[in-house]
Amino acid sequence: MTPGRCRNKTLQPLSGTEHYRPMPRIGRVCFASVVTALILAPSAVPAVGATWPSETTPRQINVTADSASGWLPTDAQLAAVRKTADGFFAAEDDGRSADAYGYLADLDRQDQPFPVFADVIRRFNLQAGAVKERRVTTVTWTKNPAQAPVPGVYAALDFVARFADVDRYCGFLILYQPPSGGVFRVMREERDFIDNLTAKQIAQQHSEAYLDNAWAQASAYCPNYIAPPTSLPEQRESTVGYPTVAAALAGLHARSAVEFSSHNGWTIATDNAALTMWSFAPASDPAYPAVVKRQVTHDGGGTDIKTNVLCEASKQACDTLVRRFEQLAPK
Repeated sequence: MTPGRCRNKTLQPLSGTEHYRPMPRIGRVCFASVVTALILAPSAVPAVGATWPSETTPRQINVTADSASGWLPTDAQLAAVRKTADGFFAAEDDGRSADAYGYLADLDRQDQPFPVFADVIRRFNLQAGAVKERRVTTVTWTKNPAQAPVPGVYAALDFVARFADVDRYCGFLILYQPPSGGVFRVMREERDFIDNLTAKQIAQQHSEAYLDNAWAQASAYCPNYIAPPTSLPEQRESTVGYPTVAAALAGLHARSAVEFSSHNGWTIATDNAALTMWSFAPASDPAYPAVVKRQVTHDGGGTDIKTNVLCEASKQACDTLVRRFEQLAPK
């Protein structure tokens, strides 16, 4: 629901390979600039499948400048949008084309017959493989904007995802609720991606920089897209003094001078004599099993905190854990 959402786009194949295969354009929704409001509200229902923006209090609500004056979405509308989006994404990922088509608004169905819709899903799933991750990064709301095809409430969801054979993927989904209320329907979906095989070919025929530029051009059509951070380097051997997370926990429990406590589900082991704190991730954390060792050190008259991490989860989850603790370090 930003000015760039309705730009026409033409991307030419690179070196004879089609690197951009969007969904057929569905819907005709284009909206104006965005303003932000903060409201105090409880969390909506937990997401199923996709990861959604943090629902902390106060919660940030993005509303377009041309929306009905003073309007904000209700908790029921927040929950309804998540329910529709999660169901639609799950149906697409599972190849249940008829179920996914059932989520479309009438305007979408007029622009895209079911056989076309089903074929797009089939071809993409064959090309991309199983979904690994999907994150909704931004949700933008508007009510009765002047340029909308019909009055009602609209929610634009910007998202990124990774699949077994597609690491570069972004898009947006626009959902619509009629003035009478009820469930939200899909008014439009658009996605941009480069599959991994094509990405490899581009890098081999040109360069990694050429590939990065190609993806920058494609992802420019994804509103609010932010490129993921680069992967962090890994240590071949443990740097926390124990070979595994389980061994670290058992070893610390065996030391009488170490004190244990719990904070937000994390197990904290404190060795005051060594000026060291160990933080063990709970089973609910994506980085589990993992431990972060932080030790106060003195060097050249100054004081610093040395941090080492042992993480046995996925590379992405472990990188995220490291960055979370980097943000805690004194500046």
